[in-house]
Amino acid sequence: MDKTKHIEEISKKISSALGALKRTRPFISESTALQIYQALILPHFDYCIPVWDELSVTLSDKLRKLQNRAARIITRSSYDTSPSILLNRLNWDNLSTRRKKLEATLMLKIIKGLSPAYLHDLFGIRSTPHNLKDSEIKPKLPKPSTNNCKRALGYSGALLWNSLPVNLRKSDSLGYFKRELDKFYSNCQSGSHTATL
Repeated sequence: MDKTKHIEEISKKISSALGALKRTRPFISESTALQIYQALILPHFDYCIPVWDELSVTLSDKLRKLQNRAARIITRSSYDTSPSILLNRLNWDNLSTRRKKLEATLMLKIIKGLSPAYLHDLFGIRSTPHNLKDSEIKPKLPKPSTNNCKRALGYSGALLWNSLPVNLRKSDSLGYFKRELDKFYSNCQSGSHTATL
């Protein structure tokens, strides 16, 4: 399945679920609406996202609009309310950042041997031992021949992982990694107000 068909299918599922949530929203609290979103809708946004990263502008925009619609339904906000305000209120990452966090977390699992073998086999894992204490593992960055190759996990995942701060790449704890990853992207966003919503 190509990316366009994949996104079209999950967009239909998300849109249908949001329609149901909108109809029930007047009768439930915001916290209940959030629980429904997290249980029934968010998994569609996340499904295979690390593998399908680097979406085209058109596909990214389709998902972005659905996320904004979800935020408006949950908060019962008008259409002229800024999406950035709604995402901040709900403490949500924009989908671009969320995809990067999920992909980075998947890369940690691949590096640590916690992923299926077929994912680990995508990468030429190499170690850079300055000394044993400071050693880190970095996947080899392939030389892509096309833009499609650049969007593949074997390239985009290695590029993302190698661009992370050393303390993240050397993390042995998934909990620590996720906390520090949140801080890293929070600092990135606060330093640049041009992040895609």
